Amino acid sequence: MKKRALCLMSLLLAIVFGLLVFAGCGRITDPGGDTPPGTGTQPETPPEENEDKVLSDALFADPSLDDRPMVMMHSVGNTLIDDVFGRGYGGIVTNVAWNTDYLQNTRSWSSMASSVEYAIGKGMHVWLYDEYGYPSGTAYGQTLEDNPEYEALGLVPQYAVVAPGDTGRIDLLHGHTAIVGAYVYDGTSQQSMDLSGGISVASQIASDGSSVSYTNRTSSSKVLVAFMSKPWYEFTHSMENWYAQQRYINMLLDEPVQKFISLTHEQYKDWVGQWFGKGIQAFFTDEPALQGSYFTISDRPRQVLDEPDLTIPIVECLNYSASLSDDFEAAYGYELEPYLGYLYNDDGSAIAKQVRMDFYALTGELFRTNYLGQIENWCAENGVASSGHLLLEETLYQNPWFAGNMIQLLGTMGIPGTDLLYSEPLGAADAACIVSKMASSAADFTGKEDTFAEISGAFDGTAGDIYDQINAVGVQVCMGINTFASYYYQGGDHTQEEDELFSSALGRMRYMTTGADHRAKVAVYYPYEGVSAETLPSVNMYQPTDAAKQISDSFADLCRTLVGKQIDYDLVDWMNLSACKVEDGALVAPNGEAFTAVVLPYTTALRSESVLKLIEAAEAGVEIVLLDFDEVVCERGANATAARFAEVAEAAHIVTSSNAAANYLRENGHTYVTLDNANAVNVFLSKRENANYSVFTAVNAYSTERTYTFTLEAEGSSVRWYDVLSGTVREVEVQAADGKLTFTFALPANAAGFFVAEKS
Repeated sequence: MKKRALCLMSLLLAIVFGLLVFAGCGRITDPGGDTPPGTGTQPETPPEENEDKVLSDALFADPSLDDRPMVMMHSVGNTLIDDVFGRGYGGIVTNVAWNTDYLQNTRSWSSMASSVEYAIGKGMHVWLYDEYGYPSGTAYGQTLEDNPEYEALGLVPQYAVVAPGDTGRIDLLHGHTAIVGAYVYDGTSQQSMDLSGGISVASQIASDGSSVSYTNRTSSSKVLVAFMSKPWYEFTHSMENWYAQQRYINMLLDEPVQKFISLTHEQYKDWVGQWFGKGIQAFFTDEPALQGSYFTISDRPRQVLDEPDLTIPIVECLNYSASLSDDFEAAYGYELEPYLGYLYNDDGSAIAKQVRMDFYALTGELFRTNYLGQIENWCAENGVASSGHLLLEETLYQNPWFAGNMIQLLGTMGIPGTDLLYSEPLGAADAACIVSKMASSAADFTGKEDTFAEISGAFDGTAGDIYDQINAVGVQVCMGINTFASYYYQGGDHTQEEDELFSSALGRMRYMTTGADHRAKVAVYYPYEGVSAETLPSVNMYQPTDAAKQISDSFADLCRTLVGKQIDYDLVDWMNLSACKVEDGALVAPNGEAFTAVVLPYTTALRSESVLKLIEAAEAGVEIVLLDFDEVVCERGANATAARFAEVAEAAHIVTSSNAAANYLRENGHTYVTLDNANAVNVFLSKRENANYSVFTAVNAYSTERTYTFTLEAEGSSVRWYDVLSGTVREVEVQAADGKLTFTFALPANAAGFFVAEKS
């Protein structure tokens, strides 16, 4: 452990030095290595530019199998493959059979390999699903088999007020493992205790960890706090997911993931490795997560691998491992234990926010390196991509509990992915403006062309018809997703004709949005450190602190408001913001995007690197827009930089609402497309570009045809409309002047398409 701690500390010092010396430059990191919290993933070199593609009307009308979507098919066979192929799909996501001897049955492996070969022989592409059900990581219980020490752990507090002269005692709670720490604080209650002055009474913990006692020999009241570990299973996602109740692995450790890979990925390599990179494109990992918080338990039927004990009390809990304290000290240079109280209680101090920022940066980074990093490294070494999606990406206040910094987590995947389970475009838009943008922004900053979404109507009961479903995908395409795996086929939701339309329409959308780079003028700040600074554990995943919810709501409202004003954007966290160079009045990202404005939703904390980059950007003429705040806390040791945020606020345009921010950006030219109607809130547009043309994705999520006058900022003198549903292409009459193309056009009801401006 000391060797690991020294390694982490050395790397942290190296990163800090690198940030000081090379501020504003891209950084090279190993996504699966022992990197310290917050180093994340940056491209080694700028992404290859998509310069050569020339659009083909024939390929748009009849997309190749490579561009057509996949079907999620957990029970695969040649007859099913023939049917999917006949309906126009381009690939499948599949796995070895889900049975009681999962991963152990030679006949099942042979059958799966035969089907994969058959699909590839038809020209289809294949992804491999890495789990029996979900969440990924358990190998249907086999990862924990013979290794109970790999199970996810939690750390909960218990409190006892001890009056002067009295003795207080706290006993281990039912279902918990051991009391691993104990402190006393001045105070008369949990709410009033002085968190800055905790004194360890670990010597008073019973030898078996079953209790702790403290005799108060002072003249003032004390609060005894016992911190106890437990296997964290009951009332979590591992128990409450829709598939199976089973214990889960500890993502704060690397060994469980190593075993999971050996049980799953290695066996797939043995059976179908000859097609890795030659038909088999990627591995799909499904909803891996930290345990995070408690779910409301339902009575829905599902498999039960591990019978839960529902008498275990629900107490505020943090993700935990026996090595977490060592990892924390190695990363930050101070001990965690004396500050544990700040993780469960808030006294409003800067130090409380800073400790929480550090803690949630660490747990997220351990999840990233241990799980996503190890899988991505294995996949890269074996010629395939890693992809899939995480848990609860869309709600910012849940990110610290269940995952971490989503921008960096998704950027670690070979193909950054999400799920979006709405069959109607407006429901999709509310989620896609966050989750799709997380994946596409991560891809933009790491130089990856492909992005992914698992799609179905699970969240709205498939209320939408085939046109709604296609347009729900169109919303995601507009926000940067280009690869799809569908559950609609499995549910029998489509007729033959509907599937043919669906697969062709999705293939056309992918064809149009690959081979060109995203272009936006606005960067929206992803305030992970702000929400983590305000995060406390909860007894329910929908009960954050008021401050965390305020930050989360501000972020969500800003994203949805911007897309409703046709203001496209990339999401940037502190690392990606720091990686931008300030050139010619813009923040220039590694992929060449030039952001002329940065918008910050309400937050209470920023990394110091962000403050410094914002100061530099503002001085160079980049517009900074703040949603009604003018001070922040920075990480430990950076209070002087936090004070400099006043310089940012003084230079910024401060607004009191997302709508005011959007209007300001629109009126000041920070978008590549405008409509003559400023209130077309369900019309979404985005721009991509290569050397030969600019392509604008246009989505009308209204149920009626809508006519607008469009102004596109693009080279060229002509525009063509590519209709997703029909596969037809037609000329649009335009006026060209001063690098802008203006025209009036009737967007079809509830449909997506593309305006293309060919460069002269």
